Amino acid sequence: MDLTNFKNKKVMVVDDFANVRRSIKAQLIDLGLVNVFEAYDGESATKILKEAKVDLILCDYNLGKGRDGARLLEEWRVRKMMQQSTIFVLITAETARDVVVSAMEFEPDDYLAKPFTMEVLANRLHRWFERRQVLLPLLVSLEKHDWAAVADASRQIIEEHPRYRSIAQKNYVEALFQLKQFTQAEHFLHGLLDKRFVSWAQTALHRIDLIQNKYESAETGFKEVLRKDPNLVEAYDYLAHSLQALDKEEEMQEWLEQAVQRAPKNIDRQRKLIRIAQRNLDYRRASQGLRDVLNMSTGTMHEHVGIFQEYIKNLQVEEQNTDNDQRKREITKEIASVNRRMNERYSADPNSRLFSKALTIRNSKDKLAAKTHEAVNELLAQTFEHVDEVIEDTAYFICETLYEAERESDADELVNKFKKKYQDYPDIVRRFDELQAEPVSMESRKQAKALNLKGIELYKNKNYEQAIPYFRSAMELSPRHPGIILNFVQSHMLRMKTDGIDEDEVNLCLEYMSRLKYLPEDHSQYERFVKLNANLKKIQ
Repeated sequence: MDLTNFKNKKVMVVDDFANVRRSIKAQLIDLGLVNVFEAYDGESATKILKEAKVDLILCDYNLGKGRDGARLLEEWRVRKMMQQSTIFVLITAETARDVVVSAMEFEPDDYLAKPFTMEVLANRLHRWFERRQVLLPLLVSLEKHDWAAVADASRQIIEEHPRYRSIAQKNYVEALFQLKQFTQAEHFLHGLLDKRFVSWAQTALHRIDLIQNKYESAETGFKEVLRKDPNLVEAYDYLAHSLQALDKEEEMQEWLEQAVQRAPKNIDRQRKLIRIAQRNLDYRRASQGLRDVLNMSTGTMHEHVGIFQEYIKNLQVEEQNTDNDQRKREITKEIASVNRRMNERYSADPNSRLFSKALTIRNSKDKLAAKTHEAVNELLAQTFEHVDEVIEDTAYFICETLYEAERESDADELVNKFKKKYQDYPDIVRRFDELQAEPVSMESRKQAKALNLKGIELYKNKNYEQAIPYFRSAMELSPRHPGIILNFVQSHMLRMKTDGIDEDEVNLCLEYMSRLKYLPEDHSQYERFVKLNANLKKIQ
């Protein structure tokens, strides 16, 4: 095969074994590609990529310690270190299904199995460079998120280059989705599916159901796709979305488990599974997932001090919710081990030090003892000193610790400080709002929510007398939640309209209302709080 047109292309071979690098390099040189660079790990490969415009990267999947080939590809793409003209090929001797599915989910340009002959390499080289030349206008438009241009480039490839029609069809549909041209996308997909079953096209069709809030139809459709093609991991994500919308969170966890088993390297999906396991109070499974994420993140762009903290926090909750003494002992050892690893890895980071101080306070048997009180004062002072450096996870853990130590006023002050710091990040502010309203366990929150909903149902039917005990029970589980407290007070006030004013009842309501003095003026319940409080004082 004539490869003279490619002789000036620059190729980088990444493999941790020198003899393998030399062998592949020799094959490339024999085929006429003379500009061949060698790298033995992620650092050396990244250095070459920064210094040279590489046209083709042949990267082994396993690179020893640190980042593997798939993680390198992920990092280079996220940090825009690779040009769109660069081809990335994963090379591996691995044949296990979970490895192959995981690797392909990172979307390398190709996957080359070891060992391979020079003839195979020559054929692939020709195919790789030809495909990149055809797809380059499409890839450049994708990088710019110019969806109209993506649609145009995709149509041109479909018409002029049948060999790459499938790639172009997928991108054409995605462009129509981004342009919100769902009817056109639906017609196009039906045209494909009328000829034969194509799993990605069927999945895309049910994505339209998802977008249009047709969750039952989407659920049925995604399950059928996965029955026919269980390795299409993206369909599990869409199915999980459907199930969550239908409040089928236990089933959602089961399907995400299947996805993670098939493609365990996807950290975002692992995190989704962790979150839903926590919502389902399955803290053991969440701990397993967090341990996997921590190990997978080591030496990659995903590694940060917050992962260590998140794992420790979940272990603590698991420990509180298990009756298994052996598991409790395992958790105690694991917390100590992870905390030690965090402090070794991030010894200069105040987040590590502050988190460890808070952890020590939480582990204190007597949280109201003088020694603990002194430790809390020290933690508070050091947190204010480093407030600009404190990340969300550390901040949240410290505030939780203060509430647990019955330092509500200090905790409120710190929460307000962090809400101001993160005021441009509504999701973070909302998280602190929820903590301030409910500084209790997730299990208590779920129980309080259920009781509150029962009370609301009775309240709507004007059964105030029956609603009040539900709100009271909810407050016992979540003493500072504004919605529950205001529901309780409003029910009492409406009952007193009928039965007459009771001074003790009014004072009781005012006592509960005093718990809400922390509410900021921009809180969704603030206006209701002010109005009810004023009415109570008038009655008083």
